[in-house]
Amino acid sequence: LGIFWAACYFLYSRNDLALIFVGLFLVGICSYYSARNFSYAYLAGMAHALLLIVTLISLIDSPLENIPRSAHVFFLPLAIGVVFIFNPKDKYMGIIFPRFCLVFFAAFGVGLFDIDSSSFSPPENIRMIGCVSNYTFSTLILASIIRIYIKNLNEKVDLAFSLAQAVVKNEIMVHYQVQVDAKGKPLGAEALVRWNHPERGLLSPDKFIPLAEESLVIRDIGLEVLRQSCRLLAEWSNDSSLKDKYIAVNVSPVQLADEDFVATVIEVVQNFGVRPELIELELTESALIIDAEQAILKIQQLKDFGVQWALDDFGSGFSSLSIIKTLPVQKIKIDKQFIRDAKSNESSKNLLKKIFEISELLEMEAIVEGVEEHSQHEMLIDIGYSQFQGFLFGHPKPAPEVTEKMRSFLS
Repeated sequence: LGIFWAACYFLYSRNDLALIFVGLFLVGICSYYSARNFSYAYLAGMAHALLLIVTLISLIDSPLENIPRSAHVFFLPLAIGVVFIFNPKDKYMGIIFPRFCLVFFAAFGVGLFDIDSSSFSPPENIRMIGCVSNYTFSTLILASIIRIYIKNLNEKVDLAFSLAQAVVKNEIMVHYQVQVDAKGKPLGAEALVRWNHPERGLLSPDKFIPLAEESLVIRDIGLEVLRQSCRLLAEWSNDSSLKDKYIAVNVSPVQLADEDFVATVIEVVQNFGVRPELIELELTESALIIDAEQAILKIQQLKDFGVQWALDDFGSGFSSLSIIKTLPVQKIKIDKQFIRDAKSNESSKNLLKKIFEISELLEMEAIVEGVEEHSQHEMLIDIGYSQFQGFLFGHPKPAPEVTEKMRSFLS
């Protein structure tokens, strides 16, 4: 559209109007490339650029006696497109911006912004072509957006249906990533869930965990991960070199909100006959959003049973130190973003030092995840950290492979 109308107005020697559509063309080019590399700021910027362009075109597209205003119809696909792209939890781009577009659509439609724009409006002999074009293309764009949405919705429904049967069909797999001390000796491992989808292959957690939480299937998946972890611990109990090693299992806020969570965890641990202290449950600060008091009560009940607790992604959430201090957790897990920043940013390195001091003040252990380089490992040891996890020490592996790897470290 940008190329067509820019060329058209250049032919009519209306360079001012042509430049507006050159801008539309440039936004289209940017949109094409952004589809390959999602960036919130980039897409939000393009949405605002489109809003500005459609507003300018609508202002100069004043209605004539026999030709209605038509440019404002592009506010509709812009509003719907933004709703589908941005998360509704984002109050501005997910809620305010699309409603702003709809208000503009209505305001231009009823003539609130009608002005005498005859001096810079498009030539009258092509206004009808523009009117037909605007209604045609805006309708096609809107239809395309709805088609994409329906396709995505159907895929999501199919995936959710398959996910609901994944546990029963033994499609849930657990890989384990070793956690080590300052000398590289294994302390334990973290259980990381995978879904062996019959058609899509092995899926990482980011591909299905949000859907699992939304559909509450995460409760079954979480218990399956715990069961497989307990089974592995039971195997390790027969090995003198591994019998004291623990396994860390992630707990979703949805699981923690379940009334039967505590009883179910205790039942699984007892059924496999493993020592409760070798189970370390990891939760994020988001688990405290809904009902912090009940969450803390359940954490304490499982702690009394013997289960260990760790606070995952420490420093990336919302909780204050006063809330963290009340949590009955024994360990904090430092978010990997701190490690990445510390390499080139002295303030991030100082922040790591302060976090270590906080862990000592709170009498909690501290483990750093995302360690990928020897230089990072040495820097963290110099600060005082003594527990680590990351690709430097091993990638997530199935149970047999991580067991052999840990044995080799200990030999």
